[in-house]
Amino acid sequence: MNLGVFVMMTILAKTNPDLANQIDFYGAISRNYFHFWQPISSAFLHAGFLHIFGNMLFLLAFGPSVEDRLGRIGFTIFYLAGGAVSGFAHIALSDHPAIGASGAIAAVAGAFLVLFPSTRIKCFVIFFIIGVFMIPAWWLIGLFIILDLGAQIFTPANGIANMAHLGGYAFGAITAFILLVTGILPKEQYDMFSLAKHRKRRADFRVAHEMHKLAGVYQADQELDPKTAKIADLRAKIGSHISNPDLPAAAALYLDMLKEFPDHSKALTLHRDAQYQLANHFYQSGNRQAAGEAFARLLDTYPNDPERHIITILLARIRAHDLDDPIGAIELLEDLADKIHDTDTKALIDNELAAIQTIPR
Repeated sequence: MNLGVFVMMTILAKTNPDLANQIDFYGAISRNYFHFWQPISSAFLHAGFLHIFGNMLFLLAFGPSVEDRLGRIGFTIFYLAGGAVSGFAHIALSDHPAIGASGAIAAVAGAFLVLFPSTRIKCFVIFFIIGVFMIPAWWLIGLFIILDLGAQIFTPANGIANMAHLGGYAFGAITAFILLVTGILPKEQYDMFSLAKHRKRRADFRVAHEMHKLAGVYQADQELDPKTAKIADLRAKIGSHISNPDLPAAAALYLDMLKEFPDHSKALTLHRDAQYQLANHFYQSGNRQAAGEAFARLLDTYPNDPERHIITILLARIRAHDLDDPIGAIELLEDLADKIHDTDTKALIDNELAAIQTIPR
């Protein structure tokens, strides 16, 4: 719609410039000449190619993932509301009329910040160094918020509707926050609530570990049964090898532990990072059977792991291509596809499913 309006206005500016100017005048949101349609109409008008190119680039980066979470109708309502709120934010402090989709897109970016804060955005950077970098969403969007805030405070007459951007960011973030808090939008492992929960859990583990150390957990009077004591000793040795680092020794000891205690599956899973390092070591060294089992244990023990989707796809690849279990791989990927809303991850799932279909049966 944005591109369609821009093309029509460009043609109209050539064929009937007076009418084009009137549409721009009455369509822009203005405090002095306000009409009820302006909060929406202003969001579909642009002042030139660079203006719409920049806006559509950001909409392309942040829009699909937010739309995937809100649904098409929900996203449309949210986008229009974001454009309207940002327009009102602008005219609250400025007498100058404004046009452009940037306020609505700022609302989308604000929602993205809450729903996908750790997602990395591919950016082409020209600043001292030139190159393509994967930048976390919270850092990138936070930078633009700071720039708009600084511009609004120090150079308010810069010709850019910075207040509209800030109003959009605030509306988008607050709306997404409310939707998650109320349960209207189900929480997922990528949103800020889940990440905060994981961070708190890790902090609690660290505190508990220090308290155990100070209290002398391994006192003589706290006797363990022989099997539990042996498993605890082996886990400690494996952890020591991983810390050194000596992954081959840790991997060998881990496999010995699995053979010796096949009925203690829960107790044999290491803490998250150690389990991941071992699984990755098995995979890279070519022991795909052990890698598959180690990754599967990790997913069973840590179902809300922030990298669960990547690990699941890797596990499906191992099962399909190395363990001759394409059906199990397909079930893993289809289950993940039902729970995921990130377009990049869905593309990975589709590619993996397509690759599995080519495996001779």
